[in-house]
Amino acid sequence: MGDDANHNASTDDENRLFQQEMAGVKPLRQHQAQTSGKSDIIPEFTKAMRRRSAATDYTPPTDGLSDTHIEPIEPEQSIECLKAGLQHSRFKQLKQGHFPVDYNLDLHGCTIEEARNLLTRFLAFCQDQHYSCVRVIHGKSHRSFGQQDTMKSYVNQWLRQINAVQAFCSCLSRDGGRGAVYVLLKTRR
Repeated sequence: MGDDANHNASTDDENRLFQQEMAGVKPLRQHQAQTSGKSDIIPEFTKAMRRRSAATDYTPPTDGLSDTHIEPIEPEQSIECLKAGLQHSRFKQLKQGHFPVDYNLDLHGCTIEEARNLLTRFLAFCQDQHYSCVRVIHGKSHRSFGQQDTMKSYVNQWLRQINAVQAFCSCLSRDGGRGAVYVLLKTRR
């Protein structure tokens, strides 16, 4: 019993010392994060991609092409992009349809995932074949604009991200007009 009494006495002493040391100390309170009240504006295309990803067993592609923020392109809007390193005179020739089209890809009827896969494989094949100018037919998306993601919007975004592409622009009316693009490819060495 002597050990229990000594143990209780030392525990009581420790508790008193602890209480003395903690005198005047106030407990910490956890504050909730303050928000500005403004909600971030998330583009509709991004919301649609998030919904699709949550509803399916979506696995992000490994080709490096982004599909999280797609700028909506109107059906009759021209699209074009000139990347660094290409002369403006060559880009002007592309826009005027002066390059012969070596090969075509038609994405009508494809899902977004199918189109992404086809486009990357198509451009890699064309570059391997040393084609310099190809045409990608994406359609104008008159029926689906404003309601869902449009193929034209995705193609515009993806071509900007693909390293093999030097430039692209909407075709002349004889070659598909604003429903297709000429794509000028880098030559492989």
